[in-house]
Amino acid sequence: TILALFSRQHWIAELFSHFRMYYLLALALLALIFLHRQHRALLALTLLLAVPNAVPVVPYLTPFVVGKSIAGQPGAPVSIVAVNVNYHSDDYQSMLDYLFATRADVVVVSEYTPAWESALAVLDSTYPYRIGSSRVDPWGMAVFSKIPFASAELLDLGIEGTVHARAVLDLGETQLEVFAAHLMVPTTREGAAMRNRQLAALAKFTSTSVHPRILVGDLNITPVSPLFNDFLNDAGLVDARRPFGSHVTWPTSALPVWIPIDHCLADPRVPIQSVRTGRRFGSDHYPLEVTLQKPVGG
Repeated sequence: TILALFSRQHWIAELFSHFRMYYLLALALLALIFLHRQHRALLALTLLLAVPNAVPVVPYLTPFVVGKSIAGQPGAPVSIVAVNVNYHSDDYQSMLDYLFATRADVVVVSEYTPAWESALAVLDSTYPYRIGSSRVDPWGMAVFSKIPFASAELLDLGIEGTVHARAVLDLGETQLEVFAAHLMVPTTREGAAMRNRQLAALAKFTSTSVHPRILVGDLNITPVSPLFNDFLNDAGLVDARRPFGSHVTWPTSALPVWIPIDHCLADPRVPIQSVRTGRRFGSDHYPLEVTLQKPVGG
């Protein structure tokens, strides 16, 4: 908990901030023990340490409280699935079965390799609109859509060899700008610095957009990191997940250290109906399923 307080000062400290939920659970258990044993000093210390964990965590434990910035508006729904397929995985059929079951309007695929590009070619007739590029490493990306693109382009976030995309969906009387990104893993000094550079570049793109917009993908950061809130402020976005709960997305293993690193972030003009994790399909990530209504304006 104490290390996490220095997240803005050092990349190692920020790694500790992502597990605040588990610190809060452990502190709650300790508080009960100290209360039962009447250790008042230890109880007071435990409650004090719980505060910096509770402040960012508790809003994600109250999904019934919906913020006004993402209140629903009338309009036809649009469904989006963001999925990190894991570039090592070859469980192509499970992924296809999942996509055909969800019938999403837009699919954002991270870790899009040539092998996955070949496997997902069967989607061509269902998703005729596509932007992206495959790579043999984890940094390929593709956006598949049933909805026509008014425009689409690959984005340069300042790190060579990584693929990100922007697609403006033509929804008839309005448009929706979808940013798709997969950011660097911040488990080294260099990785953290590169991810932060990508966050800064993304914030410039999204904050200057003239369309209602959302950002989806594996951002390799959790909502309880202070750097995440800094990014939201710079990007002019809100966390669409927050009113619906934490919805962890990684890892899919039984190890109980699950954290939400796949995101949907939206501007206030995009009415989000739901954000949830989908079923496991063979990757080390759970997919993130988003349903929204046609945005206001744009």
